[in-house]
Amino acid sequence: MADGGRPMKLYDLLEIAEALGRNKSSIVRRATRENWSFSEEAVRGGKRRLYAWELLPADVRDALQRAEALRAAAEASPAFRAGAAAARRQVIAESVDAAVRQRAFEQGAVVAAGMTGTRRARMEAKLELLQRLAAFAEARGTGITRAMEDFCVAYNRGELAVPLQVRQHTGADLHPATLRRWKRDLKTKGPAALAGNYGNRAGTGKLDTNPELRDFVVGLLADKPHASAKHVCDALDARFGAAGVDLPDERTVQRWLKKWKSQNAEVFLALTNPDAWKNRYMSAFGSLTEGITRANQLWQLDSSPADLQLVDGRHSLIGVIDLATRRLRLWVSKTSTAESVCRLLRRTILDWGVPEAVKMDNGRDYASQRVGQLLTSLQIEAKFSAPFSPWEKGNIERAFRTFAHGLVELLPGYCGHNVAEAQEIRAREAFADRLFKKSSDLVEVRLTAADLQDVCDRWCNDYYAHQPHEGLGGVTPFERSAQLRDAVRRVADVRALDLLMGAGELRTVTKRGLRIDNLVYIAPELAGVIGEQVLVRRDEEGDLGRVVVYHAERYLCIAECPEVLGVSRREVAIEAKTRQTRAVQDAKAELRAAKRKAKTADIAWDILDRRAEQHAALAALPPPNVVHITPALEAAADAAAALQAEQAPPAAPVPAPSTIADVDDVTHLLRREQAQDETAEQRFAWALSVLMKAPEERNDIERHRLKGYVNSDEFKGRWLVFEYFGPETQGLPSEYAALLPHGTERNRLLQAQQGD
Repeated sequence: MADGGRPMKLYDLLEIAEALGRNKSSIVRRATRENWSFSEEAVRGGKRRLYAWELLPADVRDALQRAEALRAAAEASPAFRAGAAAARRQVIAESVDAAVRQRAFEQGAVVAAGMTGTRRARMEAKLELLQRLAAFAEARGTGITRAMEDFCVAYNRGELAVPLQVRQHTGADLHPATLRRWKRDLKTKGPAALAGNYGNRAGTGKLDTNPELRDFVVGLLADKPHASAKHVCDALDARFGAAGVDLPDERTVQRWLKKWKSQNAEVFLALTNPDAWKNRYMSAFGSLTEGITRANQLWQLDSSPADLQLVDGRHSLIGVIDLATRRLRLWVSKTSTAESVCRLLRRTILDWGVPEAVKMDNGRDYASQRVGQLLTSLQIEAKFSAPFSPWEKGNIERAFRTFAHGLVELLPGYCGHNVAEAQEIRAREAFADRLFKKSSDLVEVRLTAADLQDVCDRWCNDYYAHQPHEGLGGVTPFERSAQLRDAVRRVADVRALDLLMGAGELRTVTKRGLRIDNLVYIAPELAGVIGEQVLVRRDEEGDLGRVVVYHAERYLCIAECPEVLGVSRREVAIEAKTRQTRAVQDAKAELRAAKRKAKTADIAWDILDRRAEQHAALAALPPPNVVHITPALEAAADAAAALQAEQAPPAAPVPAPSTIADVDDVTHLLRREQAQDETAEQRFAWALSVLMKAPEERNDIERHRLKGYVNSDEFKGRWLVFEYFGPETQGLPSEYAALLPHGTERNRLLQAQQGD
């Protein structure tokens, strides 16, 4: 402090030099020579010396005072104040510009991180050249700006070893101005600016700028997903050509269609292939096995066509899987019927025990009265999946796929999983016939249904049961079954179960008895219920001449038909099967005589034999069993005991009675002939018009036809389009929107699918 507390003024060497009109170096030498007193202040890059005014020589003090006076006089002028204000504004503007450039750089970096394809390749090529420029300048020992000229000359002459993909995006010739522009863009806008502005005209074409044209093309694709660019051009010309609208050419439409299908890949796949859309895009975040901890807690049942041509044509596979253990059973049947479903349930119940609940499809084979009666009699809860929702039975669906895409492809008679594969197989066989004409008369020996059933049993028991399962944490179904020690409900009386398996049907007792398939069954106990309805069950394994009669849910009696008493239904079936097998075996023997045996013909059985050998020593400890008894089982047991006590001696087999064609099948054939004159659009519009009617306003023909059509693949695919785009895009009345999931009549479709 000086002058009574007034702070001392401090000056650095540059200020002193300007006040004296000298250069800084001369002032530094004088200060050193005269030993001026100073203090040091830390500044960026080091320290600077500060000199107090009071301690400086007199001539220096006078020069500093004079310089301050001149500065004060200049600052008092309006021109100085305006210049100072402009300088402050310039500083602020530079600060704002720096912030803007920083924000633009950050945004460019974010955009660059998400770039793909050609734009990213172009950006990376320019970045690589700038990196090579920096390395070139450092090696030359010069600045980057001075090195640009030599770098461009070397690049243009091919003296730089630059990868071909870099030259493809940066060009054959390079100019220093181009490099300076790249550096400036990189600094101010970020790396994304190096990708260029190519494609900035996207969305400015004739289709994108004319909403009416674009909506028309989108509607055409919604209705005709496979329409080509030529079809679209013809449709545009037919609709808008006469009005003088400027229409795009075919090549433009082709590019637009390609881009639209790429941007709307999910929706387009839903239009063209709803099943593929479900497999590829439908979310599957949940778990169907959540909460399943006990064996037999929940089974899943489903049916699938076998991709094999057997001796008597294609058959269906009916499968059941236990979710807790992933145990699997497959049953071969000509078609999926209530009879085949019950037979699979019988076999599985005897092997695994009685389940607590089963999850099934809502088809008529599973939702039939016969299957429902069996499940109710055994006190098994029946759960049905929603219509068109195969993912609700995903476990059995995946098991079918594992079997179909594994061993089935190695079996004789494999015909492919789809139309394309089937066509490839046929084409391959045709080529073989042309190449080896000597073997063109040979026919592949196919499996019988019994052979396929044996393959299914062995594959389930010896192969699938011992494969590590991802859903079980890498444990095999066999090991998980052995680990779970839950009590298993067992049916003690197998004959009682067999009676419950029999086809149950309601009949009215007449004064002559019970008339079934043109046969009359009588019993003394029927006299007390003449005119009333009774439930009749046939013993599928026993006598054709006996039926079990239930009245008021209680066992009543065994009624007999004297004309066929003692004829076993099983014997009739076996005799028919024996004659068929004998004829098939004779034909196969003649074919084998002319066919060379391929080395891989038995590969499927070799795989099963090998797996059986590997796991032959494994055996699971039996779980604790409890006898499963229900009122229905007790009544069936009484009936089984009565049947056994009155078993008549076997009689000679007689041919089984013939049956008439199913009325529904005949109606279906007639409906197919009528549908040939209708288009798919007309059928779909008709179905929606009937759905808009109240159920009580529909006649029997409409109800029957509607149930069959709403469960067809054609309706399912068009319903997805209708649900996504609405009725207007398909030329349908707007009031049809009431049928959509958010509409007031949304339940009518589900009721129609169930036949209500």
